[in-house]
Amino acid sequence: MTQVWQDLKPGTVLGVSPWFHLKQEMFNEFEALTLSNDKLHTDADWVAKNTHFKSIIAPGFFVAALLPYFHTQVAADLTGYYPLNYGFDKIRWVEPVPVNSNIRAEFVVMDITPRPDGGSLFKTKVTVEIEGVSRPGMVAEWLGVVMPENGS
Repeated sequence: MTQVWQDLKPGTVLGVSPWFHLKQEMFNEFEALTLSNDKLHTDADWVAKNTHFKSIIAPGFFVAALLPYFHTQVAADLTGYYPLNYGFDKIRWVEPVPVNSNIRAEFVVMDITPRPDGGSLFKTKVTVEIEGVSRPGMVAEWLGVVMPENGS
């Protein structure tokens, strides 16, 4: 059942997204798009010879870039409102995320602050889990603003 955003309180678990499979092609495209082309994310032979990792690992910013997708899987009902990304208070890449792994994200409301413009600032704790791994791949305190649509 979808939650209405106005009913949310600190501590509310918005939900956990479905598992998402990470493919090498995604890393290659992300690295090319961001003009990074870091071998750690694209070259298995280089990783095996030059690092302590057992395989290519996900770019941290790629994992962070998936948060909007994961959030759509669990978001509260925003009828009459629209969301804006406001940034992060904290973001940490705790555990390397191997290529061909599955990840998902849990979202928990930490704080809600009304704004004088009619919107509300949300702080949400996001934990990105790696299937079969005890430590999370990423933890973040994500900030977002919910604003009323024109005419609302």
